[in-house]
Amino acid sequence: EARGLLNYPTTPDCIPHLLDEKNVAMLTAHKVFSEAELQSRCEITLGNYCKAVKIEARTMIDMARKQILPAIEAYLCDLATTANEKQKLIPTLPCDYEKRMVATLSGVSDLICEQTDALEMALSALLGADNLESEAYAIRDEVIPAMNDLRSAADNAETWVSAKYWPFPTYGELLFGVKE
Repeated sequence: EARGLLNYPTTPDCIPHLLDEKNVAMLTAHKVFSEAELQSRCEITLGNYCKAVKIEARTMIDMARKQILPAIEAYLCDLATTANEKQKLIPTLPCDYEKRMVATLSGVSDLICEQTDALEMALSALLGADNLESEAYAIRDEVIPAMNDLRSAADNAETWVSAKYWPFPTYGELLFGVKE
């Protein structure tokens, strides 16, 4: 921006500027595109953006509900069972580790459930969009932040849940697990 260049940080911010008067004039003058072709490209690009993000958001919801939350719950169940069995054997055992983990992971799973619901609501709100441009802005302003919140909660869960239960490769496995 200091050199007079525009800096639009997101796709919905950038794409509509394809139809700015100076861009249309330059591209039509050099017969690169007609104005109708530019309008079509703008609409197709925004449509592809909206479609791709909605698919990613639905996939996140599916992963959270069908894989991440069940993995956390399975680990919680085993922790609670372990604590109960220990205290049956020796009633004076405090089982602090198990109790703290159950409390922590219960909070994490509640947060993931809330974030998943929020993402689903943000997606549902897109049905009321008047046009592709307003849908793209709603995705930028509502859906992507909801996706980031869910991602953050799931990343946090990954640090607490035993690898035995976690349904996906961890970052460490992805980065350092490749064998030559």
